[in-house]
Amino acid sequence: MSLLAALQRVHRHDPSGFRPFVVAGQAVGSVRHAFASQLAAHPDVFEVTEGQVVLRADLADFGARTDAVAGVIGLQDDIDLTGEDFPVVRAWGEEPLFKMDRAAVNHFGVPAFGIHLNGFVRTEVGLEMWVAKRSERVRNEPGKLDHLMAGGQPYGLTLEENLVKECAEEASIPAELALQAVATGSVCYRLDAVGGVKNDRLFTYDLELPADFEPRAHDGEVAWFQRWPVERVLATVRAEPEAFKFNVPPVLVDFFDRHGLLRADEPGLVEIRRLLAG
Repeated sequence: MSLLAALQRVHRHDPSGFRPFVVAGQAVGSVRHAFASQLAAHPDVFEVTEGQVVLRADLADFGARTDAVAGVIGLQDDIDLTGEDFPVVRAWGEEPLFKMDRAAVNHFGVPAFGIHLNGFVRTEVGLEMWVAKRSERVRNEPGKLDHLMAGGQPYGLTLEENLVKECAEEASIPAELALQAVATGSVCYRLDAVGGVKNDRLFTYDLELPADFEPRAHDGEVAWFQRWPVERVLATVRAEPEAFKFNVPPVLVDFFDRHGLLRADEPGLVEIRRLLAG
């Protein structure tokens, strides 16, 4: 499989299956038609038409919106609540309109944010990258390959605070080392999923690690860490992208491109860069 095909796996969205989700006069997400029909049973919270789903205007502040939507979400049998809230915004940096349990974000198609860390080491023979294998016990994509650290961006934390927290929890990276990570941009995609659409932006970081650093799983989400030559990581993404958690290959391809590992004649290179730019 080409790297372009690996990227295209997360850019599969058919807007005809959705209608806009509108809050305070702004389209902030999109809702599957079937889920819109479920929301129509709650006219005190949502105004549902054939063309859109609108959060009622009399729910006029952060608290009222949060409580009203949480009440509806809690009644949905197909939404397994996590207890972790994400901010609901139209774009990163805006004031949140309300907050929503992470499990419901896809159902409303609102932007979700996360952080992914490329952990690498410079050796005499070239770059090596830390690769994690997800535990078989995790809820999402057990057993898949993953980054050294990756996590969602919850409500109430800055990116830096979340970086430090996730590094400690997932790989036992101390704060002083985690804070040496370099922010390198972001990768975004829209991918139709069970219940809705993943409308995600992943903030990417590079962390050059000491050769003697050994990550350790702390929260039970990782089965093992291994350090691979970057050429092996690239070859695996190219040949078997499905071995990785679904949103890891785009971040890795971005790393490969920024570090000069893609040849000028890489098939689809222009389109690869367009997709990475969002």
